Amino acid sequence: MISQSLKKHISKLQQKKYRKEFGEFIVEGKKGIEEALKSESEIIFIIIEGNKREEFQDIIQKAEKKNINIEYCTNKDLNFIKTTTNYPGIMAIVQMSDYSLDDLMNKSPIICLDRVNDPGNLGTIIRTADWFGIKNIILSEGSVDPFMDKVARSSMGSIFRENIFLSKNIVQTVLNLKKKNYKIVSLDLNGKNLEILKSAPKTVYIFGSESHGLSKDLRNLIEETYTISGAGETESLNLAISVGIVLNKIF
Repeated sequence: MISQSLKKHISKLQQKKYRKEFGEFIVEGKKGIEEALKSESEIIFIIIEGNKREEFQDIIQKAEKKNINIEYCTNKDLNFIKTTTNYPGIMAIVQMSDYSLDDLMNKSPIICLDRVNDPGNLGTIIRTADWFGIKNIILSEGSVDPFMDKVARSSMGSIFRENIFLSKNIVQTVLNLKKKNYKIVSLDLNGKNLEILKSAPKTVYIFGSESHGLSKDLRNLIEETYTISGAGETESLNLAISVGIVLNKIF
């Protein structure tokens, strides 16, 4: 049985203000924790359902080699700590990464997301960027917290391989990148054909939310706009799908 103080701490981490206060977040599931163990992220605790020790023996062994604290919980504890209905039997508390804009300015492409508010979409975008080898992601103010449990879970561990910068003023952030000679590219229904878009290292690819699109101030900073052509009648593509199509085209 885990302590009452740990149960309260885990429960608090399900709220953004406490994740920010403690600099920690929750990862549920074997895949995400395996990826955390491979990374340089600091794992503070691993909590395992008591009757599933054998199932997670490989994780236990790796954690013990790294001197990571392991706690075992009961079925009763689960009502206080789980973030999903079908609890996978294991979770970890992990230290948040903290990247500055300078950390991302390494001549590599950058994905910039403006007011993305769907956690499943964000987690999928993080995973997709990882697949294509894009390591730099900027999130605007007003975007969903990348460290909420659903984002971390849907990223399938890719969150531990991405440099994510949380901008407090996305317009100023993009201006700073322009001053460093980054080209600013976006998608729009009235842009050039995506087929002519070529990969370039110092490029920022900006994507707006499905519900709001890009803000007017951001649009004024864009240098090139492209369109994903379609033949159907739907008004728009899912954001994560759009990111995947663009990355598949240029990388």
